[in-house]
Amino acid sequence: MSSRWGYTGITIVSAMLCLALNGAANAGAAPSSFSDRTVSKHTDDGWTVSASKLREKVRSVPPLDQSPWTREGYLSLKGAADIRGTGKVAVNSGALSVGFAVACNTDVTSGVTLGVTGGPTAQMSISYPPAVILGAQVMPNISTTLRPGTISDVSFGSKKLAAAHAGVELDGVHLKVSGCLGPVAVRAYVSVAISTPLNDNTIHVYGKPHYL
Repeated sequence: MSSRWGYTGITIVSAMLCLALNGAANAGAAPSSFSDRTVSKHTDDGWTVSASKLREKVRSVPPLDQSPWTREGYLSLKGAADIRGTGKVAVNSGALSVGFAVACNTDVTSGVTLGVTGGPTAQMSISYPPAVILGAQVMPNISTTLRPGTISDVSFGSKKLAAAHAGVELDGVHLKVSGCLGPVAVRAYVSVAISTPLNDNTIHVYGKPHYL
């Protein structure tokens, strides 16, 4: 009985290792570009609010550490917010948020460390990205823990709305997930929220899943 269980365990581990190695071998393909998408909502206050997901690209690359438990890639995304119409009450405040949802299929450690590093624009300042001075909050380094069966929303940037249009764009954001067996899924999102004296409204637009 113990011998049969031993062979079964070896077979399962071997199959999982082949899955990881195949995923690493398929990495490094040309970037996957996803179509732009806009979602609009007409609020009770008379405003038309739009959230747009633009210029989304996901590129999987072979991990630099050559580990079968590591997934690595580069992400690009632009989020845009627009407010149109002649509302019956003024918009007090609003915010645009841009990011990716990240999920690990199977955890092979006690947790998975996710490291996100902004592209050259976000890294030009050592202490803070220069975009902060312009009013956008871009996170140059993010670290969190992924658990199997959970999805982590990782915000790459946010911006307060000071006019009827706003945008946040990130190009070549580096994503690395360590200690994960099987595919790592990423899905872009853009959120726009506005507030008036009478109502609060939030709309979202999502991209398609991509597997690193």
